[in-house]
Amino acid sequence: MSEQERTPMWISHPGDGRDTRLVPVFRRVFTVRPGLEKAVLRLSAHGLYEAELNGAPVTENKFTPGFTSYYHRIQVQRYEVTSLLHEGENRWQTTVGDGWWRWNNNFGRVLALWGELALTYTDGTVQTIVTDTDFAVGTGAILSTDLQSGEVYDARRIPGDWQAAVLCEEYTQGALIENQSVPVREKEQFEGRLFRDSAGVLVADFGQNIAGYVRMTLHNTQPGQRVHLQHGEALDTSGAFTVENCNGGKSPFQEITYLCKGGETEIYTPHFAVFGFRYVKIEGVDDGVFTAVAVYSDNQPAGTFTCSHPLINRLVENALWSQKGNFLEVPVDCPTRERNAWTGDAQIYLPTATWFADVEQFFRKWLRDQTIEQYASGKVGITFPSTSSVHDPRELEIVRQRDPAMALAGPDGEGHIGEDSVGWGDSAVWLPYQMYLRYGDKSVLEEQYDTARRWVEFSLHCMQEINPRYKDMPWNKDKNGKWIYDTRFHYGEWNEPLPPSPEVIELFRKGGTPADYVTYMAQYGKPEVATAYTKRSCDNLVQMAQVLGKEDDAAYYAQCSRHIQAAYEAYLVAEDGTIQPGHQAAYVRALALDMVTGAKRQAVIAKLREEIEKADYHLNTGFLSTVYLLPVLCDNGMADLAFRLLEQTGCPGWLHPVTLGATTIPENWNGFDLVRDSLNHYSLGAVCQFLFEYVAGIRPVWKAPGFREFELKPTSGGSLTHAKARYRTRYGVIESAWQIKDGVFHYQCTVPEDTTVRLILPSGRTQTLTPGQYDFQEKFV
Repeated sequence: MSEQERTPMWISHPGDGRDTRLVPVFRRVFTVRPGLEKAVLRLSAHGLYEAELNGAPVTENKFTPGFTSYYHRIQVQRYEVTSLLHEGENRWQTTVGDGWWRWNNNFGRVLALWGELALTYTDGTVQTIVTDTDFAVGTGAILSTDLQSGEVYDARRIPGDWQAAVLCEEYTQGALIENQSVPVREKEQFEGRLFRDSAGVLVADFGQNIAGYVRMTLHNTQPGQRVHLQHGEALDTSGAFTVENCNGGKSPFQEITYLCKGGETEIYTPHFAVFGFRYVKIEGVDDGVFTAVAVYSDNQPAGTFTCSHPLINRLVENALWSQKGNFLEVPVDCPTRERNAWTGDAQIYLPTATWFADVEQFFRKWLRDQTIEQYASGKVGITFPSTSSVHDPRELEIVRQRDPAMALAGPDGEGHIGEDSVGWGDSAVWLPYQMYLRYGDKSVLEEQYDTARRWVEFSLHCMQEINPRYKDMPWNKDKNGKWIYDTRFHYGEWNEPLPPSPEVIELFRKGGTPADYVTYMAQYGKPEVATAYTKRSCDNLVQMAQVLGKEDDAAYYAQCSRHIQAAYEAYLVAEDGTIQPGHQAAYVRALALDMVTGAKRQAVIAKLREEIEKADYHLNTGFLSTVYLLPVLCDNGMADLAFRLLEQTGCPGWLHPVTLGATTIPENWNGFDLVRDSLNHYSLGAVCQFLFEYVAGIRPVWKAPGFREFELKPTSGGSLTHAKARYRTRYGVIESAWQIKDGVFHYQCTVPEDTTVRLILPSGRTQTLTPGQYDFQEKFV
């Protein structure tokens, strides 16, 4: 076979496997002839790779080839590397670490490399070097590595123990695709402040909770000296370093063990591990320079928001930092304990994410994997590519034997019981709907429409099931049960800051497990939640179908929506507006998703105000409804309550963690009070959508998506005296700023070229604006 015809093969280390978990180093020495014109390297891996040519890295990007549904598709990156080669002998060396391939044994047990180096000469000939059994493979300084557990590195070791690479036969069926990932890169850096905690342990405080790793510079070390780092988010209530809030019982957890080479100065940066942390516990050395490096997908900045309230400004910064820390290849819930790409978190937060950064490509790449991993029934995973279970069927059997509860999990046909949930599965509809609204590219609807439709059909099918617990309820007696969704398990208002029901308390008191809880809750369904979100998805699908010219679909799902709304209003909302006493979420949901009309709507509005007053002007909405709370209040004549809740510094409230020194968004409202659970969970940061779209008033419109047309409707309230937002669209920068001074509302805005704006000022004055800069004044009331 000529060099031009050679085909790259997947190659691996003959000793690598589930028990050995080697970190292989692949090497090929080759000769470059005179007259080299261009050199292109293409690479992929089962795992993550770092590639060098003649000792120089081929890219600054990290965590390549990225994370996709590997059994179906795996990315290949392309690098122009001419400048890294020279005439004569050259060395290509690539190290492969576990990454997502072998994290929790998700996809496989053996790491592998695929690549080709194409050398084009001035005489027109092409020399191609490909991965095959001519490569040597050995091991080097990285003794072990895991995305979450960490890395063990022996700086005394150089790559060695060379032997012939072997062909890899483990799960090589995935299609090789060109790169779709937004590059992951090293970004901001923070110098550590060294101190002794209350237990006398040396700790570095970087002042900001991030996802990334620590670059350490050590001086005057001894050969073999052991330096150990552990990364955590907090000090406990006694002032001691802790990981108890975020380790999920895992050990080792977010650790680096570095064995020194010995010398005057040595510098180490982790290769294939990433951690969520603000603090690092340091053992084995008393000094040094420790620099925290933030690492995340390099989505380009899009918008900014500032106002007169310093705590709100810090809240915005915290939300942005949580977005950065959780957007690495896929949007995960937290960078510490779970690291799962939860659909519920993403569908809540996506609109806010678009305000801070251009996340179009980031989410489109991710959505393609949702389509790939959608189940035959139409339901979709609660995470994708699934990390809440394992893909490798051999490993799944081992997990099931160890933990029978995991028998529910695994990509074996229909997923598990938790993947029936609305609000999470509705991401299949909501995410492309919002992507089209905010970026205006019709192709996202074309790509994702069938995935969305199949999810809605799954939900409508589940609505027709009969729940024996509700067989005597009016909707079943009236034979309208198929429009009330009272079956299946739904997470619902997860993390609602209210006491659990007595039944749930009793379940856990008797030794119940989380799996028992899921099974128990599935018996009851959540009709108030599931029915409403299915109606929302029908509404979204109608609009998507209309854009795509699918008029029959649009008419059908519009009819479904009408039936669902009528049943909801008739059976789940009392005449006086009561839905679920004590739960603000029930009333927010009914208003936000247009589940009530006429007199009942007014009654529900009154009930919502009453519930907020009963809670002493604190929110108690849960996971799904919190994002709607402030907009619903403003849209229904209660802007005073919206700003009062926004500025609430008590718990629960958005500003409460800020008053305690938070630099990211916590999983729970009292997370910083009790040092509990994740302190970097982005979903509650979705309140920033309200700041951009209501306080600054910049709003996209469906009829002309991507901000070709938009509204400017600024809203003042509370103690705020000024606010300003900037947002970069495909057409240019939108600016919206207001100030209240001497009883006058001053408003300034900038309208980009080729756009049209409908301005609505607080007085109710409306005006159509064309591109340009504007300044308005009116009496402040």
